Amino acid sequence: MIRHGLAMTAALGALLVFSAPASALDTDAFLDRLQAVMAEQGTNVGWAEVDQYDNDAGQPVIGLVNVNVEVNGEGATLPLVELIDVTEQGGGWRIGTLYVPEYSKQDGADAVYLSEMAVDGMTLEPQGQENAYGGAMFYEAVSLGELAVTVKGEDVFTMSDMAIEVGLPQGTEPMTFTGAAAAFTAKPGAAEDPKTRAAAAALGYSDISGSFVIDGDWDPASGLLRMTRYDITVDDAGTIGISLEIGGYTPDFIKSLRETQASMLANPGDNSASGMAMLGLMQQLTFHSARIHFSDDTLTGKVLEFAAQQQGGRARDVANQAKAMVPFMMMQIGDQQLTAQATTAVSAFLDNPGNLVVSAKPPAPVPFALLMAGAMGAPQTLPQTLGVTITANE
Repeated sequence: MIRHGLAMTAALGALLVFSAPASALDTDAFLDRLQAVMAEQGTNVGWAEVDQYDNDAGQPVIGLVNVNVEVNGEGATLPLVELIDVTEQGGGWRIGTLYVPEYSKQDGADAVYLSEMAVDGMTLEPQGQENAYGGAMFYEAVSLGELAVTVKGEDVFTMSDMAIEVGLPQGTEPMTFTGAAAAFTAKPGAAEDPKTRAAAAALGYSDISGSFVIDGDWDPASGLLRMTRYDITVDDAGTIGISLEIGGYTPDFIKSLRETQASMLANPGDNSASGMAMLGLMQQLTFHSARIHFSDDTLTGKVLEFAAQQQGGRARDVANQAKAMVPFMMMQIGDQQLTAQATTAVSAFLDNPGNLVVSAKPPAPVPFALLMAGAMGAPQTLPQTLGVTITANE
């Protein structure tokens, strides 16, 4: 019986040894590193207390209570920040999800409220190390359930269901990023300026709603960054979109940019040195292309009608006046070819509002240093250097 009991005890002990985690999480070391990395990003964080528990899904949680976040001297206190499923990874840590249930700040009749903010797949590199993307911190996705900004008792801006996802590079493929907000609202009719309120009401835009979407990719090895789409749509108005492609955006550039920003925060009065440092960084970049487009959805017609009412005339007359002004406005640029393009495009757009596109695509990438020199010394050469074109309804 005694031998049998000893055997059972030994078996249970072996089971406990092999079923236990290889090493328990060093919570203090992890939180110290989290604070240090956030400080490197220009954000100081601290908390009143630390709780550890399992959530309803059975995941381990480090709960930070009354978290003070300070950026550039401006602070906010988050009631609770949950760090869910934290694990050690290569000497650093991976946070399954950083979750903020809600936050609100009231200042008289002004307020800010947000809920269900989550950052997924957040990694912290060990002290003295960086990831392959130029930093000590990286995340795979971020989402926000709701954001509301109230001014003088009115919700002047709201946004819901915002999400951004980052796809890690696969082989020689670049990193991808996509994002969208299902809906946002704004109140131009709540502006302090009475003329702005009156114009918004006359145009029928005292309250507006819309959405946005963003897509792009980045190749850390080559430094090529492409924002293929950033479209903001306002319902019953139109969509304005931007795309951009630049080179030289390497992990080393990101590291230098972060260090320069940290230096600027530490020495706010040294504007000349900070400016020179930023100019030096910009010279590492090259311009590949850019595109700005506007697709009309009744906005142009409403603006023409509004202007006509102000002048006591007709919308068609206002459109003709605008067409006639384009060549004179373009004279300052001094490019006859671009002036002809702009005149033709604007005329076509005002006659039949569809879309208006301004694009720039030089024959070969142009260093930002050359662009800055051209802007200061010979701005009239920039349209040709950048390959600027203006088109409409295509």
